[in-house]
Amino acid sequence: MKKDSEFYQLIYYICKEKNINLKQASFGYITELEKNGIKKHMVDECLELNSSSSSKIASDKFATYSVLVQNFVPTIKYNMVFNPKTRADYENKDMLKAMIWFDEYEGKVILKANNSSEGKDVFFIDNKEKLKEKIIEEFKNGNNSVSICPFYNINFEYRTIFLDGEILCYYKKQKPYVIGNNKDSLRELISKLDINEFYENLDLNYVPKQGEKVEIFWKHNLSQGAIATLEIDDKIKEKLKNIAISAGKAIGIRFASIDIAELDTGELLVIEINSVVCMNKFSKQVKNGLEIEKNIFSKAIDKMFD
Repeated sequence: MKKDSEFYQLIYYICKEKNINLKQASFGYITELEKNGIKKHMVDECLELNSSSSSKIASDKFATYSVLVQNFVPTIKYNMVFNPKTRADYENKDMLKAMIWFDEYEGKVILKANNSSEGKDVFFIDNKEKLKEKIIEEFKNGNNSVSICPFYNINFEYRTIFLDGEILCYYKKQKPYVIGNNKDSLRELISKLDINEFYENLDLNYVPKQGEKVEIFWKHNLSQGAIATLEIDDKIKEKLKNIAISAGKAIGIRFASIDIAELDTGELLVIEINSVVCMNKFSKQVKNGLEIEKNIFSKAIDKMFD
């Protein structure tokens, strides 16, 4: 990690306040934190808190799903498809299963690389041939496995920041949208956003009316244009707290972000658990976001030295 990166600067200022010395190794990939003769490490942006097993579970979407289901945590359904060239010992009829799942889920599925993050290698598919082609493409790109999920009608996604059984922060992620001004076309409005994906069937020449809100994509990733807000109903927060704590404890993780979907039915389901907590987009969108991020990582660093 470069010393001039925003995240390194955040860690640097936290450590300076706590009289923690920093050194880098392996071209900046590893940062050594030393206090009172005790040394801890940060690998890229991953703090020395989580066990190897919990990190591996969190980095695999199907593994996370399997452990959560086993522990009765409400979660989005995942089905595993293995690459026959690299995982032939597991299954050899997975493409047939994928087609069966596609029909079972009424012709609308989400395909994900099992180790994907920030919305990358995540695809909405409503065509059986396209599903087959995309699975083959993902395998050619080096993925050993992918997951197929039903397509859920998700109103919002929530992110909770979990540290040793507590929730330090909750925020809601809204799908990316533009607001019309009765002058610019959707193409012009979208071009002003930091986003490179949008609904294929959008009429980009359409000029939205003044104040008209137009959703432009189905993903809730801040890195792909979604909007963060801290405005969450207290009753929802309590439900999120219970689910997130149960999920974190189920996989034995100490520090993580836990994403939870709110379906159009009102049901709350865990989407995934991230063992590397990333808040750079959040801190820029939300009032006092940088202070919130700093407070969270300050507490996480304290836990490293406990």
